[in-house]
Amino acid sequence: MTISHVDGYLRKIMSDCADDRAGEVADYIPELAAVDPDGYGLSVAMHDGYLYSLGDSGTAFTIQSVSKPLTYAMALSRLGPTEVDAKIGVEPSGEAFNQISVDSQRRPKNAMINAGAIVASSLLLPPIREVDPEVVEKTFEEILAFYSACAGRQLTLNQDVFESEAATGSRNRAIAYMLDSFGGLDTHPDAAIALYFRQCAIEVTTNDLAVMGTTIACGGANPRTGRRVFSQEVAQRLLSVMTTCGMYDAAGDWVTAVGMPAKSGVGGGILAVLPGQLGIGVYSPRLDEHGNSVRGVDTCEHLSADLGLHMFNVTRENRVTIRATYDIADFSIGDDWTEEERSFLRTCRDRVRVYELQGDLTFGSAESALRRVEEDIERVDVVIIEISRVGVIDPVARTMMLAVKNSADDNGKRIILVDPDGEVRASVERHRSDSFVHNLAVPAQLQGLDPTLPHVHSSMADAVDDAEQFLLKHYRNA
Repeated sequence: MTISHVDGYLRKIMSDCADDRAGEVADYIPELAAVDPDGYGLSVAMHDGYLYSLGDSGTAFTIQSVSKPLTYAMALSRLGPTEVDAKIGVEPSGEAFNQISVDSQRRPKNAMINAGAIVASSLLLPPIREVDPEVVEKTFEEILAFYSACAGRQLTLNQDVFESEAATGSRNRAIAYMLDSFGGLDTHPDAAIALYFRQCAIEVTTNDLAVMGTTIACGGANPRTGRRVFSQEVAQRLLSVMTTCGMYDAAGDWVTAVGMPAKSGVGGGILAVLPGQLGIGVYSPRLDEHGNSVRGVDTCEHLSADLGLHMFNVTRENRVTIRATYDIADFSIGDDWTEEERSFLRTCRDRVRVYELQGDLTFGSAESALRRVEEDIERVDVVIIEISRVGVIDPVARTMMLAVKNSADDNGKRIILVDPDGEVRASVERHRSDSFVHNLAVPAQLQGLDPTLPHVHSSMADAVDDAEQFLLKHYRNA
């Protein structure tokens, strides 16, 4: 049903990307060089908190630069944008992540490169030159609590990676001291860099990254815990800077091909966000020349293209797509049934469930609605999906809907569509030659669909009649 189909789509995408073994693991931090280069995990967290987890989604790895937007959010929440903007710009650098990149005001160009991230960390420390190690540790515990609230579970520090970074982090120390010479740090550079190394060594999984992404997508509220972690204004700023700066000097290619705000890390993780809809976490440690996960980028490109996730798709995304649900008990029974049949139908019309949908159906909204259908269909025999108030059905959502319908038929159930404007038929015709169905290995029966589409009706009355025929067939065979 729905869950297996979405899982199937995601598994197919992973299978398409798994053979790409280009790139190298980060070796300038000794502990990172020791990871399994073939690790590969994918998680997708929906706006309601539902989580899809595949591959090595439970494998722990260090967050590294994916920490940057979270610390930036924490600084914005504590100090406000005016004070933070005085220290960190919001312009793309066009340079590698570890360059000493500052603007005409000698501010780091953005918070997604190392220079800006070090300043963001420093803003959480007291603005004094003498900082006790206990203060650094206490501030780190506050960062850890903030990250944990975004992930919806308690996270921990990888002590070995922290010590490895601290022992080999000369370039980041040089950046911190250069910033200090510009007057960019209000605290001691050693304290700022010690805090920064710690935040990069926090352990996460792709599940954590996906939930963090959904927390950002939902305006700072974690949908799995119900807790608001930061404000919608902070989320908006975060999404803007992640869009233009999150993938370093590959940001333009990323926005064009993937079209989601994102942040990568040299630990092999990528966090991507589709605002208002979902968060994605990918892990694969082989990196390209920009420091981004090779398979992670490839996976996100497939997700965007195959599932229609580019944020500039022109649809009116409606999160609440189910307008009403009810059974057909209030509909009159047709006059063409015998009294015996009518008597039987009166006893089982609660086995027919109607879902009225509204808004536009894209991957995110269709997944949510169809998952609800899948959860309920074991308790009923027939589902009627009424789509007269649906404005747009994109090819991804249409394929998902028909795939679920096909699976129900194969399992002795029936899903009936009420499509008075012929939107599904029109979508089938418009996209008949698309490669989407073949890419995602939807059941073969849906390839070359019959335009008559059995059990798709133009009125609720015809759908109810179809449902009653289905119930009576079971009655006669019983």
